[in-house]
This record gives sequence, structure tokens and C-alpha cells, in this order.
Amino acid sequence: MGVVLNRLLQAIRFDRDAFVWMDFNDRATGDALIIVAITQVLFLFAGGTSLFGLVTGLFSVLSALLSTVMFWLIYSGLVYAVAVYLFRGSGHYAVYLRIAGFAFPTLLLTIATTRIFGAGLIGTLVGSLWFLLVVAYGTHYVSDLPLDRSIVAAVLGWAGWIVVSTILGGFSLF
Repeated sequence: MGVVLNRLLQAIRFDRDAFVWMDFNDRATGDALIIVAITQVLFLFAGGTSLFGLVTGLFSVLSALLSTVMFWLIYSGLVYAVAVYLFRGSGHYAVYLRIAGFAFPTLLLTIATTRIFGAGLIGTLVGSLWFLLVVAYGTHYVSDLPLDRSIVAAVLGWAGWIVVSTILGGFSLF
């Protein structure tokens, strides 16, 4: 687990070595899933759920975890599709999953920004900026695209998630 935490810290510091490791390590996808799940549990704690509440409200916890995993899968797919099919970049979907998974803990910043700017769009966007930049930097490495196009791919993935989640019946990110 020490290697995973080290790679997580490298990813949120925009260290290229983390993205090289994600590109060549197939097991990193499972690590990314664990990071996404742990981050969601931390969001639940921040939302006022107690440890006892996690056990007694198992259905709501599983629902929140499923919603988060769906975001992770769909968002990664959208960034992959934009980078590869729209901008003619390269890479494999699994690597984009790893990048978004290892970037996911940066979304914890939204806890602070929504308290400062309100729980609306501005607070969420400001809190999500670090996440988008980590995904963009990882996309830049994986897809061989210029950084500006990688940023656009990350943002279009976010916008696509909003559209898809609205179509699927609700905007439940956290």
C-alpha cells in the first residue's frame, strides 16, 4: 500500500513518474478503484455520516459508492473518447481509469470550497479544478496531446458527465 500512496502523492503533485507507472501497471486499476471508494467514504464522513451510520445505513452507503463508481467509469470513458476520437490522441481506456482514480482524492477540496463559495456551481467548480488539472496532465502524458487539448478533454469529460447524469435521472456526484 506504500507504493500506491506514494504514486497518489506523485499524481496530485503532477509528477510524470506516477503516470508512467499507471501506464505500465495493470494492477493500478484496482488500486484506483480502492482510492475512489475510500474517497467516497471520506465524503460520507464529511457529510455527517458516523461510523455507526456507515454500518446501519449500508444501503445508502452502497448507493453512494455505486454512484461514485459510475461517475468514475463514465467520466474516464468520456475523457478517453474526447482525447482519442475527437483530438486523435492515443492511449487505452484502462489508463484513463487509473488517472481519474488517482486524481479522485483531490475532489475532497470541494468540501472546503463549497463551504466558502456555497454548494452551487461555483463551489463545485473551484473544488474540482485540481481534479481536472491532474486528469489533464495525465491525459497529456498518455495521449501525446498538447496540454491545452488535454485540459479541454478533461473539461469536456466533466461537461459530458453532467449531461449523462442528467439524462440518467439525477445529478448525484457526492
